Amino acid sequence: MVRIKGKAVSPGIAMGQALLYDFAPEVIRAESIAPKSVEREIWRLENAVKKSRAQLKKIHLGLQKIMGADAAFIIETQYMLLKDSHLLDEIKGAIAERLVKAEWAIQSVERKYLEIFRTIPDLTFKAKSNDVSDVLNRLIANLKKSPVRSVPGAPGGPSAAAAPAGQVILVADDITPSEAATLMSNKRLLGLVLNKGGETSHTAILARTLGIPAILDTGRATEAITSGDILALDSVSGEVIVQPTPEVAAEIAGKIEKFRHYTEQLKTLSQVPELTRDQHQFHLYANIELPFESEVVQSYGAKGIGLFRTEFLYLDSKMSISEDEQYLIYKKIAQNIFPHPLVIRTYDLGRDKTDPGQPQREVNPSLGLMAVRLFLKEREPFKIQIRAIMRANASGNIRILFPMVTEIEEVRAIRAIMAEAKRELQRAGTYPKKDVKVGIMLEIPAAVRLIRHLVDDVDFFSVGSNDLIQYLLAVDRNNTDVAHLFSPFHPAFIHILKEIRVEADRVGKEVTVCGEMAGRPISALMLLGLGFTHFSMNALSIAEIKRIFTQIHYARLRKVVGQLGRFGSRREVEEFLNAELLKLYPDLLEALPPA
Repeated sequence: MVRIKGKAVSPGIAMGQALLYDFAPEVIRAESIAPKSVEREIWRLENAVKKSRAQLKKIHLGLQKIMGADAAFIIETQYMLLKDSHLLDEIKGAIAERLVKAEWAIQSVERKYLEIFRTIPDLTFKAKSNDVSDVLNRLIANLKKSPVRSVPGAPGGPSAAAAPAGQVILVADDITPSEAATLMSNKRLLGLVLNKGGETSHTAILARTLGIPAILDTGRATEAITSGDILALDSVSGEVIVQPTPEVAAEIAGKIEKFRHYTEQLKTLSQVPELTRDQHQFHLYANIELPFESEVVQSYGAKGIGLFRTEFLYLDSKMSISEDEQYLIYKKIAQNIFPHPLVIRTYDLGRDKTDPGQPQREVNPSLGLMAVRLFLKEREPFKIQIRAIMRANASGNIRILFPMVTEIEEVRAIRAIMAEAKRELQRAGTYPKKDVKVGIMLEIPAAVRLIRHLVDDVDFFSVGSNDLIQYLLAVDRNNTDVAHLFSPFHPAFIHILKEIRVEADRVGKEVTVCGEMAGRPISALMLLGLGFTHFSMNALSIAEIKRIFTQIHYARLRKVVGQLGRFGSRREVEEFLNAELLKLYPDLLEALPPA
């Protein structure tokens, strides 16, 4: 029996046979061509593009059947990459300029894009490199007329006969988004174990949406597991057990039943009012990155979408998403969740999220041209987005949120652009006569001090807790050397949270806390105790936070959190909170499902 640890990215517990997918990428050699052969190579490329589009369309339809049209956006992203003239022109240019075969030209363009993605610190955007590799490798396979990389057991897979019958736990180094979509749409997947991958990848998002347990970033699972092995996958603790003993197998079977019972209990919470035991109201919203997620967040208990990160549309669509395309996306999401709010954050580009075609080479991008600053310098894509958001607000539940605001002049410049966009839409007869509420994110400490001066310019505020901590404490949480200093329990951060709450109350504006701390039990309770009542988080966290909030007394929590000012260190704060909550509610913070 072997135990392997990894990152649990989609919760659940499963037991079944392993299906090992050990894919060795084909080596592409640089083959020179004569100048007269350039035209033929471009013709080969264009034929491969046509074939690849047809294959992706088939996968798209399969995914659509089980998850709806919006879920298929993941595959549509790749389809759009194949329609992108900029990408294809780069490949054609490499063929003509270097006089090489199409396969080598594609691989050289892929290397360029992967290198760009490697320079982006944000793991979310490193994960997006899978989409580029997936579609370009499909092109190469079709050029060589070899089987497109496909998981064994999936339709058209290279060794379907060798795959275990029935449902399986797939084990691989990594899988592409199209492979994940194909296998998941066939309902063969009990679970997923990968050496690589992160929680923001399309594969992880698909697994969470379909409720398939997944453990990623194991490092060595493919070395310890062979096809046919029995696996016990615990994607709550983040552990894979290979060939469990009868005793361990019986224990896992018990956990599966307990988790099933636990999830059923959490589902019933969606009908429970958002009230503490002493009848204090709170509101739980979901963060989303892709349109199809709006279809499922209400099943997790979300009463709206508190943060739609639209830069994923911009980057995934290779910068070619039109106003009309955005309008249809925003309108559909708003209708899906009506009457609850949809908060659309404008493109948060720059810093760790750059246009892959035009990477920023700033010395310190976290203090440079980003978000609203980029908006006010390169207005056209942002103005198109604002127009699309305004047009989509026929239902009246859309709000617009601007990230990384530093000064009041930025807010007023944004307001002027919005007024101009409104006039344009009114002249065209496409303005829905319902104004969009405007908010800013509080991520830079300077913005907190402006709250009292923004009473006439801003309708609501959202606290971007991750960035606010990072800028307040001067800590890069992705830097392993200093990540231990990143803490929501730092006394200085608690002080700034108190200031936000007081100032927002003074001007009578709603404030929502976004970021990881809103979805973690202890920090969420601290926020509630500080007086915050609106929270936006990963949809998977909502049921657990609601379970906890509905079991506590708001007045008691306020008294406990009110004592945090006595402490000067984050460790003291955290220890005090844990000890006091344990005294008041001994069973409140039990492990996520019962062990």
